[in-house]
Amino acid sequence: MTAPPEQQVYTITYTVSGRTITCPSGTFVLEAALAAGLKLPFNCRQGICGTCKSKLLSGEYDMQHQGGIRPRDIANGMFLPCCSKPLSDLVIEK
Repeated sequence: MTAPPEQQVYTITYTVSGRTITCPSGTFVLEAALAAGLKLPFNCRQGICGTCKSKLLSGEYDMQHQGGIRPRDIANGMFLPCCSKPLSDLVIEK
């Protein structure tokens, strides 16, 4: 039996609030933010409604949305924290 791979922990910086939190690689960005006490808009938590849509200034993520964001929004740097897991440190305009 092999040991599970160690989770990477990333830093997420929110530019407007000035807060910086940590988020394990297997955790959704919104989940980590709420656990850290940030007050962010959200509703469905499944990538359907788009309520949590945020502007990503830098970093990489894996987003598995259910239609809650348009391709042009993604092309303009927007993403849904509720269904996105970090692949690097992130800087978010919030």
